[in-house]
Amino acid sequence: MTQPTQHFKAVLAVSLVLNVFLIGGLAGGLYQWHNQAKPVQNLALPQHGVRQVMLQLPPAKRRELRQMLRQTREDNQALIADSRQARLDVIRQLQAPNLDRGALDSDLGRARDADISLRAKVDANIADFAATLPTAERQTLADSLYARSNVKARNPNKN
Repeated sequence: MTQPTQHFKAVLAVSLVLNVFLIGGLAGGLYQWHNQAKPVQNLALPQHGVRQVMLQLPPAKRRELRQMLRQTREDNQALIADSRQARLDVIRQLQAPNLDRGALDSDLGRARDADISLRAKVDANIADFAATLPTAERQTLADSLYARSNVKARNPNKN
C-alpha cells in the first residue's frame, strides 16, 4: 500500500506546484491589466502651422480652409509626384555603390524646387483665404501659423 500512497503524494505535489504557478500568473496578469496606464481621452497633440489654424477657426471657416487645401493638393498632383520622385531618386543615389555627386545635387535641387513651388502655391492660397477673414480671425491665423517662430524669437537662447 505504500506504492499507491507515494504515487498519490507525488501527483498531489505536482498538482500543487502547477496550481501555484497558474494562480501566480493569473494574479500577475490581473495586476498588470488593472494597473496599466489608461489612455488619456481628448489629448490633443501639439499642432503647428495650418493644422493649428484649423483648430482655432470657427467650423465654417475650418471647412472652407480644408476644402481650399484639398483643391490645392488636387490641382498640384503633378508637382507633388515630381517632388516624391526626386526624393526617391535622392535615396537611390545615396544607396548606390558609387556616389554620383552631380546626379545627387541635381536630384536634391529638383526636390527642393518642387517643394518650394508647392509651398508658394499653398502660401498664396492661404493669403487668398486670409483676405476673406475678419480682423479677429486673421489675428488668430497669424498667431497659429507663426506661434513657434515667435517663441523662438522671444527665447533666442533656447533651441
